[in-house]
Amino acid sequence: MVQKSPARGRPRSFDPEQVLASVRDAFWRSGYAGTSMDQLVAATGLHKPSLYGAFGDKKHLYREALDAYLAEARAEFGAALSRPRLADSLAELAERAIDLFMRDGGSGCFMMATAMPEAREDPEIGRVIREAMDALDRALVRRFQKAIDEGELDADADPEALAMIVAANHYDLSTRARAGFPRTALEAHAARSLRLAERIGGLKR
Repeated sequence: MVQKSPARGRPRSFDPEQVLASVRDAFWRSGYAGTSMDQLVAATGLHKPSLYGAFGDKKHLYREALDAYLAEARAEFGAALSRPRLADSLAELAERAIDLFMRDGGSGCFMMATAMPEAREDPEIGRVIREAMDALDRALVRRFQKAIDEGELDADADPEALAMIVAANHYDLSTRARAGFPRTALEAHAARSLRLAERIGGLKR
């Protein structure tokens, strides 16, 4: 994670969070392999020694950016899934995902766009992706099970299957955003997918 203490006692003249945001955006545009240290230097406005000293090499910079993105996504999606009514939770989850994926004109999910291409060759990145996907699956299963327990869904509804539908829609929205589909198309696509999950689960309005 970001080092909090300045090197050799000298105060920093930059905001680490802002630097990481600039690093993230550079990787988001060009991918991990396609982003050079020179590009990161240009994006942050820092000299290489300062960048290396604060964050380490390119791999460490990328992991810092990826971890920060995943923390933001968990907070956003967790807030959506905490809504009292299931329909509101699912609608807000899709809305927050679309907001995230439509950054910079449609960058998609940072993890899917930049980490997935590296997963096959980098076991560490692959592990991070699997853990993030598993975490979303578990959160969705818990939310659907809560709806079953509270009588919003049929007692025999399958929370794992319903979570799979919503998760598949989530990653599809990322792909469509990066492919250039407009926000209105993503919203319509999400609405159809959520109606399907609600119908299969027997949502009681």
